[in-house]
Amino acid sequence: MGHMANNPATYLVAHRGDRAGGVENTLAAFVHAARAGARFAECDIQFTCELIPVVLHDNTLGRLCDREDLCVGDTDLSALTVACSPRFELLTLKALLQWLRKQPQLTLFVEVKPDILHRLSPTVVADLLAEALPADQLQQLVVISESGPIIDACKTQLGCRTGWVSETAHQPESVIDYVFMPYSRTAEIEAWHARGVKVGLYTINSPDLASALLAQHADLVETDHFTHMSALLA
Repeated sequence: MGHMANNPATYLVAHRGDRAGGVENTLAAFVHAARAGARFAECDIQFTCELIPVVLHDNTLGRLCDREDLCVGDTDLSALTVACSPRFELLTLKALLQWLRKQPQLTLFVEVKPDILHRLSPTVVADLLAEALPADQLQQLVVISESGPIIDACKTQLGCRTGWVSETAHQPESVIDYVFMPYSRTAEIEAWHARGVKVGLYTINSPDLASALLAQHADLVETDHFTHMSALLA
């Protein structure tokens, strides 16, 4: 229970930002989390048809904009921006990283969604990320993905910290720094710790559950409601 003696910001991850600040994966959501004291945040990236990384979880705009007809990978940035505008301001990874420069206390987990593998090889994806992620910001970033091959390529080509989102059986072959998995899998924590890997669990919006998971030695807890959870846990 050593975690519980600390500021909740030392283990809470603002999952896609803080929903109290705005729609998930928007700058408003990340700003709100940072102002509330977050030290960790997670974002998702998809690639437009021009291969511009944008901060979106889904490869369609169905859930967020009621536009199932628009696939992110088949649409250019301009059209996506217009489609999102009635609901939220679409955020590019470039803009998020520019803002992050002014938040030295914040570590950002950048989750690369595996949809891009339908178009590009893991090596080419890593090349795109090498262009998108400034070398002088890598110490503030952790590249994560469900795709082991994407993680392996990023470890080789960027030399950055990496993490695996454990949704498939295909683990990265390279050494990883973090693993993220559903909170029901606490039985695996000890084995990952034995490998020197920190464990993050998702997605937890109950302070009682967060406390129970920390007692089982989870390192990080992802939450949609950072401000609310942080206040209750404190």
